[in-house]
Amino acid sequence: MCVTNADVRKDIMSTNLKFEIHDSNNPAQPYYWKIIGRNGYDTLAKSETLTSKDHTLRMAQFVKSSATSLLFQVFRSNNGSQPWTWRVLAANNHVVVSASETYVNQAGAQAAADSVKYHASSAEIVDKTRSAVSSRW
Repeated sequence: MCVTNADVRKDIMSTNLKFEIHDSNNPAQPYYWKIIGRNGYDTLAKSETLTSKDHTLRMAQFVKSSATSLLFQVFRSNNGSQPWTWRVLAANNHVVVSASETYVNQAGAQAAADSVKYHASSAEIVDKTRSAVSSRW
């Protein structure tokens, strides 16, 4: 999927990002979380799979509440046609969440990272796991 700078700028203008908790297909690590863009369906970033739903929720809440103080790293990827991407690092340099898309240029990747960094605090967290009954935090 080609993400243009115009698409990214639209997300930056929005404050309605959403964090979603999901079931994974990995029985050893059955959960993950992702950040959904303003349009309600584009995944901006996705976590690794995690062992417990509680830990998954805590990680999403951590990024939501700490985004402006976390390190957002924009870098070149191995994708030839869209060589830029971004990720969020914790203080120990562990990757907390990575972009789900690659971008044509550095400015596009930076704009997507900035969208998350500056709008995460106002995002809702939605439990989309099979066991959820429309839980919201």
